[in-house]
Amino acid sequence: MSDTKSGNKNPAPAAKKPVQPAKFDLNQTLAQEPVFDVKPFTPRKVEEAEPMIAEGMDLSGKTKIVFVNGRGKTGKTTFLRWAAERALLGNRPILMADLDPTNASFSSYFQDVARPNTDDPAGVAQWMQRFIEYAVENQTTAVLDLGGGDTTLRETAAEMPGFASAIAEAGAVPVLISLVGSQVDDLAPIATLRERGFSPDARAIVFNEASKEIGHTRDQSFGRLLTSAVVVDEVTDGAVPLWMPRLNAAAAVESRRSLFSAARDGLTTPPLGMFDRSKVRTWLEAMDRRFAGITSWLP
Repeated sequence: MSDTKSGNKNPAPAAKKPVQPAKFDLNQTLAQEPVFDVKPFTPRKVEEAEPMIAEGMDLSGKTKIVFVNGRGKTGKTTFLRWAAERALLGNRPILMADLDPTNASFSSYFQDVARPNTDDPAGVAQWMQRFIEYAVENQTTAVLDLGGGDTTLRETAAEMPGFASAIAEAGAVPVLISLVGSQVDDLAPIATLRERGFSPDARAIVFNEASKEIGHTRDQSFGRLLTSAVVVDEVTDGAVPLWMPRLNAAAAVESRRSLFSAARDGLTTPPLGMFDRSKVRTWLEAMDRRFAGITSWLP
């Protein structure tokens, strides 16, 4: 019997839809998990911009007498090797002299590096003067390694206050390139020569980054030198500040007594490994950039 006929006016309840089971979404679960930010705790690479390339006077086409000065372990030999190799590869005639009486490292890399036949200071000074006269007479640029404990140039400058002017009047340009590390004492040779009147117009102070502590900036390693009276006075008076990059493969190259270009190109015996060759290539490119401002000063 129907509900209508029985008098029941309430309709029958509608059938309920079955409940759908909840879905497990792994991605949603992971998205709700907190993410720990590790950035503040990761080591940061210190990126230091290239130093400014200072410009020196143009000495193109002139005969130069280049004095390379500095205490031991400041990078003189490395710089001299690079400058001499650059001249030889460019087919430019050059005279080379090694005045270091105790450590003739420059002489061990090249043939025909002249050396005094005496270690007597007076004899070495006389030999140096004759060497310079020969270079001027033959209009050939010369480079002189003064050695880490040099006394020859400073004693000559003391005896001849017009030594730099005498070279210029003879037809050559005196150039003084001083290498320094991060020690304040490295400035002593510069101060001594300045005090004794040897301050040619073409002067450069080369800060060797090989002495910079790993992870330190230039300002951190060389700050005391850059603000010292010696450097400030020299730069104010026209000296050109320059930066020599660190050669990270120095030991491998030195042990082979080779040219930098040969080390770069794998022509040494035995050849450098691929990574050391890459380091030498990078260094040579940086040297060309860093010293572009005084290219005309170099042999």
